[in-house]
Amino acid sequence: MMEFFEDVDLDQRIAFLSAIAHLARVDGEFDGDEKQFFVDLAKLYNLTKENAKEAIRPRTEEEALAKVKTITNKGFALVLIREMFYLGYEDGDLSDPEILFISKVGMALNIPLEKMEQISNWVIRGIEWEEEGAEIFSGYDSSDMSEDELDDYDL
Repeated sequence: MMEFFEDVDLDQRIAFLSAIAHLARVDGEFDGDEKQFFVDLAKLYNLTKENAKEAIRPRTEEEALAKVKTITNKGFALVLIREMFYLGYEDGDLSDPEILFISKVGMALNIPLEKMEQISNWVIRGIEWEEEGAEIFSGYDSSDMSEDELDDYDL
């Protein structure tokens, strides 16, 4: 996806990942899945290890929001909100502190509430779709079809 954000400078990419890191810490724990989510995004947005370390370092909420305000690319801002909702819902529950921080980020980026709700609902539908797909494709056993049934096909 980085090809759509070639014009996004390094400071904006660091701000993006700083917000992700802050959100991951909002519930008091930055667990392994959240760290992997951060690493995957850092790689996607071509951050060096040094830049990723700068982005992941703990910040106060005020510092994190001040960094977010440096994001000027509107498409990139919307992707940040999407990724924040995805991270928040990843554990199955979007906590009140996560909702509050995502809302503050949206306000800092001047994203209308209606757009935030659209993104949230879209993320939820995507997660449900992924879960349904996992169930569909993991439940298949090749022994479900007997050789007799295969004989019925014109091969």
